[in-house]
Amino acid sequence: MMKIPLARADIGPEEAAAVARVMARGRLARGPEIDAFEQEFATWLDVASAVATNSGTSALIAALRALGVGRGDEVIMPALTFIATANAILNCEATPVLVDVDPHSWNLDPQCLEDAIGDRTRAVVVVHLFGLAAPMDDVMRISRDHDLLVVEDACEAIGAEVHGRRVGGLADAGVFGFYPNKVLTTGEGGMVVSNHQDTVSRCRAIANQGRGADGSTSEALPGFSFRSSELAAALGRAQLSSLDERLVERKDLAERYASVLTSVPSIGLPSADDEDVRSWFTYPVLLPVGTDRVRVMQHLSAAGIETADYFPAVHTLPGYRERLRLHGSLTVSTMLGERLLCLPFFGGLDEVLMNHVAVALADALGLQT
Repeated sequence: MMKIPLARADIGPEEAAAVARVMARGRLARGPEIDAFEQEFATWLDVASAVATNSGTSALIAALRALGVGRGDEVIMPALTFIATANAILNCEATPVLVDVDPHSWNLDPQCLEDAIGDRTRAVVVVHLFGLAAPMDDVMRISRDHDLLVVEDACEAIGAEVHGRRVGGLADAGVFGFYPNKVLTTGEGGMVVSNHQDTVSRCRAIANQGRGADGSTSEALPGFSFRSSELAAALGRAQLSSLDERLVERKDLAERYASVLTSVPSIGLPSADDEDVRSWFTYPVLLPVGTDRVRVMQHLSAAGIETADYFPAVHTLPGYRERLRLHGSLTVSTMLGERLLCLPFFGGLDEVLMNHVAVALADALGLQT
């Protein structure tokens, strides 16, 4: 049993009451909770519309298909991200084109993006990795210059901002994920957002077996069962009502964590522009070159501390390389994927636990010398 888990969902009496409300009503499929959650989320993000789904991956598939991505197309994405980004592109029968990331922010490198654009390039999926906003000004400028569609994968970055604007609503479409380790959770779930009503309508149909608002088959085919549930939506509404406070709490926790971890000066963190706002869903660090990460994780586990070695670069995963097109050397993505380690991070994490993590990590790294 881990004394300090990697993550813990922020669930309280408000969430329990929301779920109980649905159970008492007895309607578990599409109903008033989903309608309200979609409207409230769109208002919070300041976008035109939102479509609730059963996962962030489903949201990304729906967004790409709604924008017309399909067989023969190429979609540029960063090589360092969760595998779901590539899986969604492959689901559309398109080819993921992997480009390298910036060594400081760990997000997509705009120059690598521009260099990778070819005759078959249809879209870009820009990932706001680990809650740190990607360089959206550059991404949008390059994409518009080449008539490319842009989808923001903001599954890890709810509440992150670029120049005072929240990510997810800055491109043709954006997607969010609500897995239990996220700042906002519905247990399992996701959301597509867009300021383009035709995109929203197609996403809604794709998520509902290709059926339009009146229940008839639409042109958005094929369709899937990507629907959310009333229980998930009710949970999401309760979470959304306290989201701003949790974002502030996690920012404060991250700052205190960084202070505690100064006792381990050999580790690194991604850097952000001073004016940008980061959303903290986990706490990733970069281990020193030559570190035996498995040994470090085993040492921390023995101390009751759960960690995770994500994310490996997508092209290094078994079975994926032959399904992708690689552009450039991808050396930064490969290096980061081999050295990343996520430490415990969740609401309520106190400095006693943080210090325990820091001491154990310093001890584990000392074993490498």
